[in-house]
Amino acid sequence: MNSGLPIVILVVAIFMGFMMGYSLPPMLETGMIGGAPDEAAGLKSGVDKDMEKYYKDLLKEE
Repeated sequence: MNSGLPIVILVVAIFMGFMMGYSLPPMLETGMIGGAPDEAAGLKSGVDKDMEKYYKDLLKEE
């Protein structure tokens, strides 16, 4: 059997494991994985109506 194939499989498996470990914490933090079922997934924003109006008014020309 060719000894290069197991090495390639090992390198790919290590790389895929690294990428999964690298991307998992942000997904947990934002609630995409493991969030409570009654909470909506995604980022939580602390923007209230006044702040939203302020930022919309920034785009208007005077």
